[in-house]
Amino acid sequence: MNLKKLTLYSSVFALQGLSNAVIPVLPELAGGESGGSVISSLIFSGYFMGAFLALVPLGILADRIGSLKVIRFGMLLTALSGLVITFSDTPWILGIFRFLEGVGCGAFFPAAFSILAEWKDSQQSLGEFNFLLNGGLAAGVFFSGLLSGFGIKTAISSFTFLAGFSCILLLSRTGELLSPKINGKELIHEKNETHVKNHQDTLLLPELKNYLKKARRTLFNTNFGKIWGISVLLYGTTGLLNANYADYSAGFLTKPELGLAISVSYLAAMMSSLIAGKADINSNNIIRTGIVLAAAGIFLSVKLPLLAFFLIGAGGGTAVVGLIIAVSRINSSGFVMGLFNTGIYAGLGFGPVLGSFFLGPLGYEVVFIGSAVALLSVFFIKLE
Repeated sequence: MNLKKLTLYSSVFALQGLSNAVIPVLPELAGGESGGSVISSLIFSGYFMGAFLALVPLGILADRIGSLKVIRFGMLLTALSGLVITFSDTPWILGIFRFLEGVGCGAFFPAAFSILAEWKDSQQSLGEFNFLLNGGLAAGVFFSGLLSGFGIKTAISSFTFLAGFSCILLLSRTGELLSPKINGKELIHEKNETHVKNHQDTLLLPELKNYLKKARRTLFNTNFGKIWGISVLLYGTTGLLNANYADYSAGFLTKPELGLAISVSYLAAMMSSLIAGKADINSNNIIRTGIVLAAAGIFLSVKLPLLAFFLIGAGGGTAVVGLIIAVSRINSSGFVMGLFNTGIYAGLGFGPVLGSFFLGPLGYEVVFIGSAVALLSVFFIKLE
């Protein structure tokens, strides 16, 4: 592997690993018995709220000032957030820096995909990048559970160290390989010259307003709004389970067992994405198959955690392929794909917080099963 790929791949692995390393230890981060499901959900969701709010504006900023600068900012913010989370035990500080960590994620991904798209072996590199993206998510929860006996934040500090290493690579001459320069200035590819010049001739806020108008038209004048709603519901219900399962399973799963169960969901997502991508069926059926698998997993989570998380991962990996195919038939632009991703982060950010308010009066099992029933309502949504 060359230094260029090592720099970007180690960054996405560290970023995703750090984001998920909190999941098995959420009850402890929330203050143990003095905390609660709402605080756990806020710490979990703060990351996704930050990413949701940052994704589009920082993607626009990457077009204006260069992707490498935005990637550096995103990883620096990620490493700083991880450092504070490692050494702080105050829940509201953890929530703030989880939010900032999410902002770092929102900065990193649009810029990273922009760089990958310009590489000669872009298709192969995108596959490798997405493999390590899911690998980081799986490693985060697995090692967090496995290493919790050495300290609740052992995995968090380990991935923070890796994020710091990636920052050093990005800030060095090695990082400059990601975005070639001529005479000290970032190289602008010919096909992007006019686009970037137009960005430089306008102010950011008016430009953002134009993007928001375009987003509104896309949401309400096409099937995109339905697709976006399905992604919010899918990731909101599965995120609710992930955010609260450490509390729910405390009496029958050890931390290593919990980490293994959740990591299985990401491994299943990796495999199901490949299978769904090669399946010769239409996108509607791919989406519905994924929804059924995910809902079945949520139902089974109250009794069979390992099988449940496998089905949830397989369902999510399958459904997202169908959703992306459906979006691409409407508009395959980077902006619309980024807008689709905000639905994923909206679900992960707000679903666990809203659901946590029902846990007290109804209990975990009723809320989990209710969320699975809500997810199955997708069958009443018709996509043309």
